[in-house]
Parts: sequence; C-alpha cells; structure tokens
Amino acid sequence: MAGFTDKIRAWIKKPQNHFELVADIMCLAASYGLLFLMPQMVNLLFWTLFAISAFLFCIGFFRMGFILDEHRTARFKSISGALLVLSGIILNIAGGFAICKTHGSERGIVIAILLLIEAIVMYSITASHADAPRSQWIMSLIVRAAAVLMWIVAVVFAVITSVSDTAIALCIMLIVEGIILWAMGSGNNPFNSSISHICAVPGMNKTVQELCDALKGTETQLGHPWLGKIRTIKEDTIIYGPSDEDVFVYGYYHFGRFYVAYSNDISYLDKEQANSHRITEIHDNKGKGLGAEALPEAYANMIKQYLENGNIVWSTKLNKSNKKH
Repeated sequence: MAGFTDKIRAWIKKPQNHFELVADIMCLAASYGLLFLMPQMVNLLFWTLFAISAFLFCIGFFRMGFILDEHRTARFKSISGALLVLSGIILNIAGGFAICKTHGSERGIVIAILLLIEAIVMYSITASHADAPRSQWIMSLIVRAAAVLMWIVAVVFAVITSVSDTAIALCIMLIVEGIILWAMGSGNNPFNSSISHICAVPGMNKTVQELCDALKGTETQLGHPWLGKIRTIKEDTIIYGPSDEDVFVYGYYHFGRFYVAYSNDISYLDKEQANSHRITEIHDNKGKGLGAEALPEAYANMIKQYLENGNIVWSTKLNKSNKKH
C-alpha cells in the first residue's frame, strides 16, 4: 500500500503530469456543463453543443485514461474499475432523469442517449481490465447479470406505468443497454482489442527527432529506430521495424501527448522506406521475444526510463500475461 501511494505522489509531483491531468478533468467537466446550456428546442445550436460535449468527453476521458494507465497495479485497477462502474451508473440515472424531466421529449432522449453511450464506454473499459481467466469469468457473470436486471426493470417499468413517450423511451434505453452488456459478457468488448495496444508516455518533452537521435544506439527486438511517416499521422513518427511478419512499432504525438502503438498493416508505411528498414526480430539469448501486443508497453517503458534518468535499456520484462510463449 505504501509503495503504491508513493508512486502516485511521485507522479502527481511532476508538473507536466499535473497540468495534463487538470486539463483532462476540465474537459470532462466542460463536457457535462454544456448539457445544462443546451436550448430547449432541438436546433442547430443544440446539435453544435451536443457535438462539442461529445468531443470534450472523448478528449478528457481517453487522455486521462492513458496517462493513468501507467499505474496498472492490481489495486489501482480495482479502484479505477469501481469508480468507472459508479460513474456509469450515475450517467445511466442522469439519462433516465433527463427523459423523465422532459416527459420523453426529443431533447431529453438525445441527451440520455449521449449519457448512455458514455456509460457503456466506462463499463466496457472496466470489463477490459479483467485479464486473468478467473477475473474474466467473474466479470462476464457480473455484466450478464446487469443485462438481465436491466431487462427486468424495463419490463416492470412498462407494466406499472402507462404507455407514454417517457415509458417507451426509458424501456428502449434499458433494453438496448442490456443487449450491449450481454454482448460484452460474451466477450465482444471492443476495448479489449484497442486500448491495451496503445501506451502513453506522460511528460514527454522531446521532439520526435530528438528522441530518435537519443535511442538510435540502442538495439531492440525490432532493431534501431528511424524517422518516417504513418499514413494517418501528419507529423514525423519514430518507427521500429517492420519485421518479417510486417509488425512495426511507432511513437507519435496526438493532442500534445506522446503515444506508442503497434501495427501489422504495412500499407500505413511508405513502401520503399518499409522495405529498406525491414528486420528479422532480435530475440534474447534464449530465443524468446515479446508478442506484438506487448511491444508498445516495452518501448514505452524504455522511453519513460530515458526521460526519468537518461538511461536507455531495452527490456522484455513485462507481466507474464503479456509475454509470448
């Protein structure tokens, strides 16, 4: 417990981390604050504020998730998971309240749908934190139980209330969310295959060129870094690979934050550059290497260590669940 607390305190003391976290929280606060400013009529101003609110939620929530993701201890996962579930429940209640308060008006339904989607995002990310088989089984059971509960509530609500616009809107919202949660409990969780393959590097104060120059002398599983272009990113990126299987790792800035990701879609790279930097993966002295999904974390850890103490060491020491067997 003491070690976990010390890590959090040390992280908070970093000015860059503190500023980024405050900015992300302000984005989230602004996202929900805009909901109170939406006009009663569903017009152009309404949809403009609606879009801005959704955009601010994405920026604040996912950026904050990436920066906090470096503290992925078991205790932190439990705490963050509980907070996400609680936040999702609050959003669900707020969406139902919006429908009831507006008596099933178009305005209330639209706001409720936005809050519903955001709640599902929070539930989904919480479910994706379950990486051990037993944890996955327990999470699947909880999510499916929640789905069944929502369907029961929808049926009971429809029976005890008159068939009104409010009742229909609430029932549809609960039924739809129940279907989504049931699918998540069956393993169809979109965040399992996306969030875990991207790692943030908080506090990055180097340009991509400076980072590439600093790391160019260190050999890694995908060789040495080079500067190149990724088709979906305007700025230069630092790239490792591609391997014989077209796997490559790349680091890039997005909204002021540095991320490390991997891909096996070689079409994202310039064909000539990719072929000139192609490399057979360099494994350790036992002939073992990391699986593609674990590479972003390994490279992000190397960069974090360089930023903290100037040392550059390539290491494949990750969680056992991330290792390639």
